[in-house]
Amino acid sequence: MGAGKSKKHRKKQRIAKHVIEGQTRKKQEDAEKQLLAASEGDGETSTDVANDESKKSTKNTKTKDPAEAASYLTLWNLDRNSESTTKNWKFNKNTQSWLLRHMYDFDKVSKSTFGTLVDYVCQGGDKTRLRVEEEAKRRARRYKEWEKKQPKEGDAEQDDVADETKDTTSPSPDDEEWNQLDDHDKRKEYKRARKVLDSLKEQQ
Repeated sequence: MGAGKSKKHRKKQRIAKHVIEGQTRKKQEDAEKQLLAASEGDGETSTDVANDESKKSTKNTKTKDPAEAASYLTLWNLDRNSESTTKNWKFNKNTQSWLLRHMYDFDKVSKSTFGTLVDYVCQGGDKTRLRVEEEAKRRARRYKEWEKKQPKEGDAEQDDVADETKDTTSPSPDDEEWNQLDDHDKRKEYKRARKVLDSLKEQQ
């Protein structure tokens, strides 16, 4: 036990005053909402109100600011290229995951940020490089397959054949999103995938 203290004499775990106040305030708000719902007589029960609140809280999740991710990469690049011994950059798994997830999204990752991201990936771990390489290959293949299916100028007959040979499997949400892109954006995504593959090939 240590120092002659028995189980009865252990310190009671303390809860900060502001935490207790917050919990009390939350309970009061929930009770008020239930009373309002009951007085309006709209048929909502307390469980419906609680379910609505839980849905709202999941919708209000924090999204990463693209500028924050860009500054993360800029700081990494500065620390990598600087001669000083003090390092300002610190690894952040959440930011890295966000960048890798959105690296083909032109609105979230700008052209200059993407160039730094490619360097970052090339310097990263083997698992990360492998995952990024597989994703880039998949996107490049998808574009090439789409490009082959596009009718060439003056080929009206091929258009009829392409309609007959369309794949009837249901596309994934990523493919549905990709199908909504215009030709120019599809080409931009392909160029990004090729840049990733070329850069990773140079590192080997």
